[in-house]
Amino acid sequence: MKKTVRWISIALIAVLVLGMFAACGGEEKKGDVLEGTWKTETNEVDGTWTWTFDGAGKCTLSCEETGINMEGTYQLDEEAKTVTAKMELWDSEKVYAYTLTDTTLDLEETYSSYHLTKQ
Repeated sequence: MKKTVRWISIALIAVLVLGMFAACGGEEKKGDVLEGTWKTETNEVDGTWTWTFDGAGKCTLSCEETGINMEGTYQLDEEAKTVTAKMELWDSEKVYAYTLTDTTLDLEETYSSYHLTKQ
């Protein structure tokens, strides 16, 4: 009888421990490859621009010198290497081709481009 109770107790403890690991073991949600803050070098003509991507479709674009600060949305197409951005002060969305390394992001569009460094 004592051996049976002992084995049942061990089995119940094992089930409880496995249940605790299962409850805590969910995967963290990871953002996209652009997630983070990216900044241009200071340029006397164009100013210093900062893009921030939240990894879930929202972004901001700001310029220190002019005080411009816009919120917007973006869609990333990793296969085509494009990001489509729509900012609140823009008339229409822009589609940028992007090139990405660990520390740099280049956004190229017909009328604008950004060479950015990860912050």
